[in-house]
Amino acid sequence: MSALSTAVFCAEQKADGSVILDSAVHLVIEGDLLTLRCLYCDPKPSNLTAEFYKDGSLLQTQTTGEMTIRTVSKSDEGLYHCKHPEKGESPQSWISVRGESNSGASFSVFCLLSSLMAASPYLLVSIVLMFKCYRARAKPDELDTM
Repeated sequence: MSALSTAVFCAEQKADGSVILDSAVHLVIEGDLLTLRCLYCDPKPSNLTAEFYKDGSLLQTQTTGEMTIRTVSKSDEGLYHCKHPEKGESPQSWISVRGESNSGASFSVFCLLSSLMAASPYLLVSIVLMFKCYRARAKPDELDTM
């Protein structure tokens, strides 16, 4: 989040004098990079030394006000917040993690179903034509036997 967009966020939330946890997304995919920033809105946003928490447990303390998870996994899903010893703490923010294998499986099922739907009219017409050809060939044979 740029300084300008963070300033707009602080103004919209009437968060002057508040600590906020800034994350670009609330849904990440396994393997992605996730960066969380702890910001202080007074009157313009600034980074601050912060402790980062997940589900109430301290993860790490950063002097840059920024925490990065390089390779997100499903175990990183949870409630995050940050805290500054003098300025206070941010509201909690839920981060969801979606597994790559689930999205790939649903995509494959979708591709299979759409392929079947596209091919079924051609298959039906082919079967009808084959049946008509079979019947047409069978009739002259029946006439010869009479």
